[in-house]
Amino acid sequence: MVSACGYKPLYGQNTTAPSAQRHLESINVKPIPDRIGQMMRTAMMRGLSPRAKRSAQAYDISIILDEAVSTLAVEQNAFATRANLTLTANYVLTRRADLLRLASGSVKSVSSYNILSSEFATKSAKNDSRKRAIQDVSNTLRTRLAIYFQGPGQKQPAIQRTGKSENTGSDIKQP
Repeated sequence: MVSACGYKPLYGQNTTAPSAQRHLESINVKPIPDRIGQMMRTAMMRGLSPRAKRSAQAYDISIILDEAVSTLAVEQNAFATRANLTLTANYVLTRRADLLRLASGSVKSVSSYNILSSEFATKSAKNDSRKRAIQDVSNTLRTRLAIYFQGPGQKQPAIQRTGKSENTGSDIKQP
């Protein structure tokens, strides 16, 4: 009954289109610079292929990370007690066969942490905040890719570039 209205499972098998999971497993995550990039790449690889089942790599995804910290909750003595860590990932998905740019966009996550009197405790809280932001960005990006590959009539995925969409933060549209 639900399938009659156009809904279909994102992670399940579908007889009319290839499984999104099979496409996700065939994505190669290109190396990302710095320690935060290593953490992001590991999270993406685990998310795209959770059972460590790798298919022949048909796609490449390039990710550029940007991290920013802003302080809030400033006391009268000008000492900040809270901070936001903003992690932004700009990505481009390309098909290896013809280097066609299939999808691109930006994913952002904001994670907060306390600034404490102990420098070690503050550093630990910031690292934990960074790990949460990486996991959030990785999950959101994986979901976007799965939705793309599960799109209507997706046999040979290709996306045409259009103007920036307000609700998705992405500059892509399915043909």
